[in-house]
Amino acid sequence: MASRRLSLTRPRASSRPPANGEAIRKQSYRGAPVTLTDLRDDEEWEPTSDEPNLTLDEVREAIAGWEDELKAKNRVLSGRTIVVVHSLPYVCTLHPTTKSHTTLFDHSVLPTPTDELPPLFPTGERASTPLAPGDPLLRPNPLHFPPPNRAPSPTHPVARKPNPITSFTAPGSSLSPSSHPPCPPSRAPSPDTAALAKAERGPQLHRWVLHPRRGHAALNSGLKSLSAKPLVVVGRPDDLVKEDVHISQAELGDEEKKDLEKGLKKMSEEGEGMGCIPVWLDDKVHTAFYEGMCKTFLWPIFHYLALPDSIDKKQETAAWEAYYETNLVYAKKVAETYQEGDLIWIHDYHLLLVPKMLRELLPDANPYISLFLHCPFPSSEYFRNLPRREALLDGMLGCNLVVFQTHSYARHFLSSCVRVMGYEAGHGGVDAKGSITRVAYCPIGIDVDNVERDRKAPGVEPKIEALRRLYKDKKIIVGRDKLDPTKGVLPKLLAFEKFLSDYPEWEGKVVLIQVTSPSPGDSPALATKVSELVDQINAAHGTLEFQPVHHYHQTVERDEYFALLTVADLALITSTRDGMNTTSMEYIMCQAEARGSIIVSEFTGVAATLNKAVKVNPWDLGGVARAIDQCLKMPMSERILRHGVLYQNTVSQTAAVWAATNILKLLESLQGEQATQNTPPLQVDSLLAKYRAANKRLLLFDYDGTLTPIVKNPSDALPSQLLLDSLKTITSDPKNVVYIISGRDGDFLEEHLGHIENLGMSAEHGCFIKAPGSKKWISLTDDLNMDWKRDVLQIFRYYEARTQGAFVEKKISSVTFHYRNADPVFGLFQAKECQAMLESMQESLPIDVLVGKKNVEVRPAHTNKGEIVQRLLYLHHETEFCMCAGDDKTDEDMFHSMARVSSSTSSGSPPTISPPNSLRLFPSLAAELPPDAYGDDPNGELQPVESKLDPNCMYMIAIEKDGQARMTMANALLPTAEEMVSLLAKMAESP
Repeated sequence: MASRRLSLTRPRASSRPPANGEAIRKQSYRGAPVTLTDLRDDEEWEPTSDEPNLTLDEVREAIAGWEDELKAKNRVLSGRTIVVVHSLPYVCTLHPTTKSHTTLFDHSVLPTPTDELPPLFPTGERASTPLAPGDPLLRPNPLHFPPPNRAPSPTHPVARKPNPITSFTAPGSSLSPSSHPPCPPSRAPSPDTAALAKAERGPQLHRWVLHPRRGHAALNSGLKSLSAKPLVVVGRPDDLVKEDVHISQAELGDEEKKDLEKGLKKMSEEGEGMGCIPVWLDDKVHTAFYEGMCKTFLWPIFHYLALPDSIDKKQETAAWEAYYETNLVYAKKVAETYQEGDLIWIHDYHLLLVPKMLRELLPDANPYISLFLHCPFPSSEYFRNLPRREALLDGMLGCNLVVFQTHSYARHFLSSCVRVMGYEAGHGGVDAKGSITRVAYCPIGIDVDNVERDRKAPGVEPKIEALRRLYKDKKIIVGRDKLDPTKGVLPKLLAFEKFLSDYPEWEGKVVLIQVTSPSPGDSPALATKVSELVDQINAAHGTLEFQPVHHYHQTVERDEYFALLTVADLALITSTRDGMNTTSMEYIMCQAEARGSIIVSEFTGVAATLNKAVKVNPWDLGGVARAIDQCLKMPMSERILRHGVLYQNTVSQTAAVWAATNILKLLESLQGEQATQNTPPLQVDSLLAKYRAANKRLLLFDYDGTLTPIVKNPSDALPSQLLLDSLKTITSDPKNVVYIISGRDGDFLEEHLGHIENLGMSAEHGCFIKAPGSKKWISLTDDLNMDWKRDVLQIFRYYEARTQGAFVEKKISSVTFHYRNADPVFGLFQAKECQAMLESMQESLPIDVLVGKKNVEVRPAHTNKGEIVQRLLYLHHETEFCMCAGDDKTDEDMFHSMARVSSSTSSGSPPTISPPNSLRLFPSLAAELPPDAYGDDPNGELQPVESKLDPNCMYMIAIEKDGQARMTMANALLPTAEEMVSLLAKMAESP
């Protein structure tokens, strides 16, 4: 499968609209037919994806293919997905009852005729309410303040009651039950009543009714599309309703909680379909978590807003502790639910620490974890303002895969990992201490089928006709946003005022209908500014008969909402920062007949998907005004072409495709050698037992970081007396062959370890070799033409001159470009460019290009550590016990060579070791070959050999600081170099 390649390069910049408004006016009246090539491609703010647009069936087919391939490689897959969300996307309504029901949810969606309570889902379709003369949408004067509660419609199933006044409204609790429209037949609610009817349970004292929460349609649609296989949703039930009033978890009795939890858990145990597992969290902790770290720190920074000046350290610490505690509660709940082979899909910025916590709670399970971030991810310069930035990034890097809405957000994340953490980014992911976290992007879509059905509902058409009569001969611009600073309502109003001033011919002919949906985080100050600005515009450009701005600060019913989107001539979206905007996609669906235009802010994630929308900078008021004029004058031919592309993008990238693609990308991320298992701690007693039992042993060690601690000055990394004594004892045992394989030069190794007679050594990554018991160093460079160094040095000097802080190091056998002191992002960019150029020369030059820690090194071909290990395994194929230890990225080559030998064995047969290329390329190594190495033909090819190694006696030990488990080809872990030396001392004491 193709994968999206991410880089840290910036996408192509967009050209700005011309300053001359007359040029746009002339362009708007083109007489010639418009084609797609006429639409300006320079408005692309995101690079074009090289992946094909797959249908839902094609994505599911690809998922099945990847699952088969993984299972063929003995990877365990259970077929179940655990979705972890901060809040369950359902409203849970409690009704007391004296009747006994066979299940928790059966008969609660459709009560029997004897039930006094009216059903919340009477038929699956809601009776439509025509526009009455007093309906707010028909009022000639705009409303720009929160209106009083409207009387419930006589056809509405539940009468509205005001929410209780509290000091803090839980997230998602601002909507009363009546503001959630009943679920149409194709929009499945959380409970699977058919599955629940199979369960044999005792009588229930309480009856719970669930239906989707408003604002979560895309997520619900995505989850529903995954429910063909077992699916478990873990989250906190935030929208709790009792007697038509929202309540907190603290107000819920124990029996009521048990009824809800038992029923939801029973659903998840049915083996198919979708079930939920609630997370019960103390309301005070949740308030500190949500209002503290989430809304005071993370949400502002992720949306490029400054942190409040009033924050002190005590407040920040309390917010962080609540955030950590909450994430731990979720992680423990997921760990309790987890079964081997489950896929874990975590959502949004509320739970960034959960991935790493799951790794720690499930150290032996190697869970497959993906994180999807619904909100924007800021640039590294803004992200680094967070006081707990390192812990947040480390938490995210506990995933196998991190997915964002757009390429830009993914690029910002990579940049933050490089700049803040000092990690290396490349190959589609981040290398965090040997653990590879893949990074991708996949924009969310909408439930196209539901939108198509809802916009054609019987109640929509009467409202459409009423609105058209009311605004006859007027151009309608529609906007629908939450009233928060990032949605750009103020810039939108200012731009509309600028439009009326610069284009007076439109006065009296255009109306802006702006709907701002109430939310718990509404800003009174912002509401006041919006109200004042609406009055100002209407006073300056309105009359007694007509006002150009109609503002409604209320939650409109779906019939009204889709009627507005259908009659509009233009949708105006001016978010200053937004993860994704589904209103724009719903507008495109509603404009299937009229082909209305749409303007989107370049700072919203949807701008990348809707590549033929007119894009604007919301802060450029003149540019937005010109764009409004351009769209209102746009000829039908151009509108048809633009809408055709936008419509196709919308219906192909649905919420179901988004959900399936995320699962597909997670499975893809598990492929390859880097998708390895967590390294468990070394079982020392088991190793020593196998060491004693072996008749022939091969012991291979890196030096810096493995036998001695990493120090600031490399010349100070001297071997301890315990290490020297242990090496002398071990090398004196005829059963042992011991090598130090280091990047150090031969002079250093000879000075400090040369007196140990039977110790073999390899210097400069294998370019110089000294066999055990020998006094002579073999230089492989004597067999090679080293003229390539001149060309490589010239390339390195070119990049050195253009990268401030970089320098070039020359050795006898290699040349290295170091960028540790350069800007981390620009240095990495230059190193990648240099690496690409060098790799293109590998066909003509006998070189290997090695990417190390903040450096690019070029060495003779076949002289890396992995080649040395393969050669030693080949020459000592009678070995029964092999141990290899290292701490660096370059040591992964050694582990890879050993892993290849281990994987070459099949059931009942010994491993086979192929002859290494170095024995054929370097004549100076021929003396090491046994007489029968070429078989019966002395002039023939080297033959593979059978090894006596049992894979259970192959130890690849990674030395990792602080003993943190990491993902690597190693199969065991030791925390420090001192622990490694201690192990050698125990081996020296063994008989």
